[in-house]
Amino acid sequence: MTQTTVTTAVNTIANNAVVTANAESFTNDNAKAMLTTNSLSFIELLKNEQEVWADNAFKNSNDLLYAILAKCYAKYEEMCLATENAKTLRTQLDDYMTLHNVAVNKKSHTLHKIVKCVFGADRRRVSAYSIVLRTANVNKIKSAAIADFIRENGGVEEIRLAKNGNTLSAKQKAEVAKTTVASAVLAEVSSEALAKQVDAACIGRQVVFVATQQANGKFAINAVTNSTTAVNAALAAYYSANKDGIKKQVAERSVASNDAQLNDAIANVAA
Repeated sequence: MTQTTVTTAVNTIANNAVVTANAESFTNDNAKAMLTTNSLSFIELLKNEQEVWADNAFKNSNDLLYAILAKCYAKYEEMCLATENAKTLRTQLDDYMTLHNVAVNKKSHTLHKIVKCVFGADRRRVSAYSIVLRTANVNKIKSAAIADFIRENGGVEEIRLAKNGNTLSAKQKAEVAKTTVASAVLAEVSSEALAKQVDAACIGRQVVFVATQQANGKFAINAVTNSTTAVNAALAAYYSANKDGIKKQVAERSVASNDAQLNDAIANVAA
């Protein structure tokens, strides 16, 4: 055998080895990709969907939020069944919480655990969404009806304030009504007499007028007060008289503006 023939044979073997190695590498990469995809738990898939919602539609759409909550609830329903799939879902939830150090009370409801995994570290939001789903559970609502249940009950915030179906307190009614009436301007009035009755430094605060309706259609303002007790009582009364309309307006607001404004107001009152 000549030197040229030996060299050619060696090169051929080397080239074949490279081709084989590349093919094996490609196969291994595909296998790893398939393994990674197949190993994603339902929690990770829902979390990814939630992140897409938070980045793109958080400020403009309640519908997608309600759909994600409905999916969380649907997984809970599946986990309650006596099936192998239910067992797998329960294991995925436990594994995710362990892997990502998700801390919850040992007695926490499974719905709360799912919500905390999906929606992350925002305690106020997790608490609100958890209450919504647990309220639906108490009322035996099915996952397919979750979105309608939230809308019909005035949205996430009103369900949260109701605390699992309890009647709203006067203070809670006032806080819900406050965000509704703040955007409505029925009339603007001013006078030196009114100016002397109010604190000029309290710009932006709500006050209560006592007025008398007159035969000519006008209203005579008899007194004004910015007493917190009086304002809350008036708002609570307004809520009771206009509950359906307020529920509709609350449901139509975006989650971002509604949650932030109402939660801050409630936190300030509770402080």
